[in-house]
Amino acid sequence: MMTVQGVLIDTVSIQKYIFGSNKLKENLGASYMVEDIYKSLLEEVIGKIFPGENLNMNAWREKPEELLIKTKPYETGYIGGGNAFLLFKEKDKAKEFIEKWTKELLVKTPGITTAVAFMELDPENFNESTKKALFKKLRDNKSRYIPQTVLPSHGITAECLKSGLTMEVWNSSEGEYISSSTDAKLTGADKAKAKLAKDFKFIIDKGFAFTDDLSDLGQKEGQESHIAIVHIDGNDMGKRFQEAKTLCDIRKLSKSVAEATKKSFDILLEKIVDKFPDISEEIEDVYNILPVRPIILGGDDITFVSHGRFGIYFAKIFMEAFQEQKVSDGKCLTSCAGIAITGSKFPFYRGYKLAEQICKCAKKKRVDCGQKGSWLDFHMSYGGFSGTIEDIRKDHYRTVRGNLLVRPYLLNSNDEYGFNLLLGNTRKLKKKENFPNLKIKELRSILSQGEEAGKKFVAEQEHRGRKLPEFPGKEYHVNLFDCRRTPYFDMIELIECYPKFELNGEEG
Repeated sequence: MMTVQGVLIDTVSIQKYIFGSNKLKENLGASYMVEDIYKSLLEEVIGKIFPGENLNMNAWREKPEELLIKTKPYETGYIGGGNAFLLFKEKDKAKEFIEKWTKELLVKTPGITTAVAFMELDPENFNESTKKALFKKLRDNKSRYIPQTVLPSHGITAECLKSGLTMEVWNSSEGEYISSSTDAKLTGADKAKAKLAKDFKFIIDKGFAFTDDLSDLGQKEGQESHIAIVHIDGNDMGKRFQEAKTLCDIRKLSKSVAEATKKSFDILLEKIVDKFPDISEEIEDVYNILPVRPIILGGDDITFVSHGRFGIYFAKIFMEAFQEQKVSDGKCLTSCAGIAITGSKFPFYRGYKLAEQICKCAKKKRVDCGQKGSWLDFHMSYGGFSGTIEDIRKDHYRTVRGNLLVRPYLLNSNDEYGFNLLLGNTRKLKKKENFPNLKIKELRSILSQGEEAGKKFVAEQEHRGRKLPEFPGKEYHVNLFDCRRTPYFDMIELIECYPKFELNGEEG
């Protein structure tokens, strides 16, 4: 039996750190910093502890089946999902790493908070009980102490306008004093841009570019400006990692899931480029700037921002591609998505939290329907509603006749909750020869009124030769509502936040 020191590091409150600013550039920089602490910063600290030692920090990806700790003083167990698992032969070296690591974080990435746990274990027998014990230690450490990672504000110091923290650093590009946390994010933004150019060189080489500004996602000047914040999370991934029987299995799964995510986003970008002539008719096309920008793209956790009209469409393309990818455990990949469509000036952190909550609604619906497939949910924020998505939907989307919403929807399905069925019927509703825009607006108003108003509207439309799209086994087209809910409000909002060239296509 071989024993070493296993060190588990977890990044705490990642979302709050990344999305704490309304400036996309700072969000991108923060995302890069969170990712980079387990790359260049980790390499730097390990290099100081083992000077002159030839350590391959990426060996766990290149040869996941090999355990270098048998002959080396240190090895990376795996990195993914905002945490890292490290192996040290000596306990003193493990403690030295934790001390140096946390100090470097304070100096170079102020604002990022991590929790650490370590214990003696056998790397060749990294079984379920060992994993549970290590993660329990991590949870206990999180609850005991949250370190101060930024300088506290004092009455005699000025506040950074971007973060509300103490001004400490002069930033020449901003032309003002800012907090060390904001300065680190802005520095990270430049590095993130260089990494993006490298990761998506095949898109850049075709003459396209990514923006670092929320107002440059294709919104047309003089028109109402919306963005879509898309949060996508893989289904049952925690359970699948728990079921991995060895450290080698965990490594392979972590690597293959990250590759699947990257490949799926590549496919999305290729689709955008292919459809760009159609897309550019609906956006302000300036120098081939793409109407999408990835923010978090690691493991099975994906967040990107796009032009408001394309959030649902882009999420659908990504999720379909994700389902087709193969991973090491041989099981299918599925995901759930939450799409928050907000004003460009809407507080970005609130928008992200809304997208995260909407994603949880999709996951709950998936569980209620047998835990199969990929589900998506969306919400158009009108600015005046506050609270959780559950409170908003309870207070503002229920009428005397019932629920205005059927969402979430199952991807690639034509059943009752099928997104394909919803999309096909939305195309039918949108046809001018069927229902003119004026009548669609009238329908939206009628849905909030009583049963008599609904019957009168349906009878009037039938008299004029118009028939509402039908759903198999339901009487929506007769009474607007069935079992105290209606899909027509979902369809009306989809008309407002889905590409016109897609809605004008085949009904399907």
